[in-house]
Amino acid sequence: MDTAKPHMDPRLARRIAEKHAALSALRPLSPATLRRIHEDLQVRLTFHSNAIEGNTLSLRETQLVIEHGMTIGGHTLAEHLEATNHASAVRALLTMADGNTPLSSEIIRDLHRLVTDRLLDEAGAWRTGAVSIRGSALQPPPASRVPALMDEWLAWVEGAGRGYGPVERAAIAHHGFVAVHPFRDGNGRTGRLLLNLLLLRTGFPPALLLQEWRLGYLEALSQADRGRYGPLLNLIGRAVEIGLDLYLEACAAAPPQEDLLPLRDLAAGTSMSAEYLALLIRKGRLEGSKRGGRWHSTRAALDRYRAEVAGGAVPRGRPRTTRDEADGPA
Repeated sequence: MDTAKPHMDPRLARRIAEKHAALSALRPLSPATLRRIHEDLQVRLTFHSNAIEGNTLSLRETQLVIEHGMTIGGHTLAEHLEATNHASAVRALLTMADGNTPLSSEIIRDLHRLVTDRLLDEAGAWRTGAVSIRGSALQPPPASRVPALMDEWLAWVEGAGRGYGPVERAAIAHHGFVAVHPFRDGNGRTGRLLLNLLLLRTGFPPALLLQEWRLGYLEALSQADRGRYGPLLNLIGRAVEIGLDLYLEACAAAPPQEDLLPLRDLAAGTSMSAEYLALLIRKGRLEGSKRGGRWHSTRAALDRYRAEVAGGAVPRGRPRTTRDEADGPA
């Protein structure tokens, strides 16, 4: 894996550093707080990762399946198994994150086995035939090369990859894993679990890649196929920021709820529309978080963004267009 060092948007990088420092100052977290966070993550990570792959269970339905063993009408047995399997894999992941065992082919195959249990005959086994990547023009390598390529991937993760920051390393490693596509199926889910294992082992929370970002996520991976890692790094950076917000909120260290405003209210009295503010959040240029399915931000965050642009500390970015407002991860 030979890549020129990519960089995420400097505003996003600064916010991640600040929030990571705030979380580090609160550690160690109490067992009760950690348990609450882990229960929430088990459901959220499962819902979003499965939804990216086409699972139609809602967030609430996913919670009912995982926590109460309920059967949801109108959904297939496979969708129920995908939910319970992924939740089991998340629990294993959180245990692995606290261990000192180096990342290995056995750990990768164990995660895949958990994700595809009762869904794939080859659960936990490298593929033996050709596969394609949905939504990508990239043709994965022949099956005969998979074991050697995964050894190379592991060597990069534990070697040269450590020359990158933790988020950059995890993002590049995620693309490298997906590009090899080592399993017949379940590569996306397994790849996102490995992404989060790398983050957790470097003191970061899991990256919460939202299902609304699916098209932007696939496009970012496609850009990385051509050596342009910036979009993927920014997208995963935003997912890490959401994870940081989740941890800080659980610790009551996030911005007070009363400071958060819906974007329509925040845009009032400015020259910017709510849609444009949403675009800035999606691209990592403006701090924001979702409440009740809608993006919110604060006046302080907007003032900071405008001051940075006015002062030339960061680039303004491309001018707003109608396509921009509908583009990217929501």
